[in-house]
Amino acid sequence: MKKLMFLAAILIGSLVFGQGASKPDPWAGTFKLDTAKSKMHGPPPKEETVKSEGTGADGNMVKYSISGVEADGKSFTQTYDGKADGKPYPAMADGQEIAKISYHKDSDHQYTGKGTGSDGTISTSKVTLSKDGKTITVQEHVKGPQGEYDQTVVYNKQ
Repeated sequence: MKKLMFLAAILIGSLVFGQGASKPDPWAGTFKLDTAKSKMHGPPPKEETVKSEGTGADGNMVKYSISGVEADGKSFTQTYDGKADGKPYPAMADGQEIAKISYHKDSDHQYTGKGTGSDGTISTSKVTLSKDGKTITVQEHVKGPQGEYDQTVVYNKQ
């Protein structure tokens, strides 16, 4: 479960960055995992919802919660509260830190993320928001005890 939640944190964390207070934040809101368009390593969760908050006056606040149901039917919830300043901040599940994740804003439509899980898993990601703001595509490379692999995960704004 921690592996899945760590990967979800890396994937989803990058989704919540915004444009600042001067205009609507296209990254903020509710996003649902689209398993039909995703190419994930291992069984995908049965469902996954990300609720992201506003990004603050400087557009660099990152605060979100992830909830869903794993492939085996077990529910999960995760939270993250940090900044897009390249420094690592903790991802939490059940009151325990499961990873340290850092984010960097590359442009209004792209972010990069790096994470280290409590099991030593290392992940890098590129997160792209479509021009219409309705689709987020996460391209991720993961290396850890479970092996090394790439995956693409797609989320649709609700």
